[in-house]
Amino acid sequence: MKVLVGLLALGLVVFVHEFGHFLAARLCGVEVETFSIGWGPVLFRKKHGKTEYRISALPLGGYCGMKGEHAFTEALEKKLDAVPRDPGSLYGASPFRRMAIAVAGPFANLLFAVLALSLVSAVGTKFQTYDNRIIPASLYDQTGQAANPADRAGLAEGDRIISLGGTAIGNFTDLQQYVGTHPGETLSLVYERNGTAHTGEITPALDKKTGAGKIGVYPYIPLVVGSVRPGSAAESAGIRAGDRITAVNGKSAAQYLQFSRLLEDKPEQVTVSLDRNGIKLEYTLVLLYPKTGIIESGISWQTIEVRTPGTGFFGSIRNGIAETGKTLVLTVKSIALLFRGVDVTEAVSGPVRITMLIGEVAGTSLTGVAELLGIICVSLFLMNLLPIPVLDGGMVLFSIIEIALRKPLKPKTLYYVQFIGIAFIMGLFILALFGDIRYLIK
Repeated sequence: MKVLVGLLALGLVVFVHEFGHFLAARLCGVEVETFSIGWGPVLFRKKHGKTEYRISALPLGGYCGMKGEHAFTEALEKKLDAVPRDPGSLYGASPFRRMAIAVAGPFANLLFAVLALSLVSAVGTKFQTYDNRIIPASLYDQTGQAANPADRAGLAEGDRIISLGGTAIGNFTDLQQYVGTHPGETLSLVYERNGTAHTGEITPALDKKTGAGKIGVYPYIPLVVGSVRPGSAAESAGIRAGDRITAVNGKSAAQYLQFSRLLEDKPEQVTVSLDRNGIKLEYTLVLLYPKTGIIESGISWQTIEVRTPGTGFFGSIRNGIAETGKTLVLTVKSIALLFRGVDVTEAVSGPVRITMLIGEVAGTSLTGVAELLGIICVSLFLMNLLPIPVLDGGMVLFSIIEIALRKPLKPKTLYYVQFIGIAFIMGLFILALFGDIRYLIK
């Protein structure tokens, strides 16, 4: 079901792109010979006017076939000096109209991103996270590596990060998002320790696996039980939501990493001391250690819920445009990071990972799906407008050159340049496919 939902959502994004080309072609006087929803074997077809509309078997977007779209191939085979420019064909249209048709697909994706992110704003959001208190990872990860940015900034266990770069940090998700989008940038830092505010600077390191920034901290998770899974060992032991665990086998523990360290030897059962409404209690807790390595006790620690209320119609559109702009800037920065030694096979997601991610998010939140589709649409907008042959940006580039030279490019020139473009796209596809294979193996 996750895969099916992911495929349909990803197919919608591609369909929007092709529909943009379809509308622009019709407005610019170029005949659309076929327009298909989906790929592969045709399940249904109906001709209306000069266009055959199809529904195909594979729900992976669609395609828009225009008259004369591959005319340069015919010119190449017949060794013609120019690409045929029949009336109503793509190459029969002026360079300006061809540019409009090429840009229309990515622009449709951008409009869809605005719509999706406006929907998120209209509905509002709700998610679970932890407080903005932190624990330097170096206190619990003895890897022998160089000090983390958190260590260099002088942060200590229990510190509460108040702001970064002048932006308020209200919870751990705020911290992750801000740090993740500012790798290598020196940020002003305000944090609180024992009720006293301190200032400093911190420079997030670049995580070459993900392309995101990191400072080397974990959330400080107090040992307050948020919920107990029915039928679990914790329920059998008598532990309840709201209990605060204070010790394990007589050794005190205040936060989750301390609790985990006390279980490093993987005992089958432990004596847990806890506080329940001021009453001190002790229970025997049986533990399981599945292959994931995460302790299985049936306890979920207490989180904080962050709610953003929905907005009105005009406010939603305004927020949708603003969020699309932010995502556009962030995507440009992310593309630039690929040239700073980032592991492309990890940082670049192929269709399999994207499909699975959409499917997983769909199981938790429709607004999450809308937000993710908005991000994907912005990425498609930028990637398709890169001046690379085969992509829409390549058509724009050829049209600009034709306008500058005041004559069309020769078929042989188009062939060689497109060959380079195909090689680039194939290389990127292989990298994404390799990353997907590694993802599936993991």
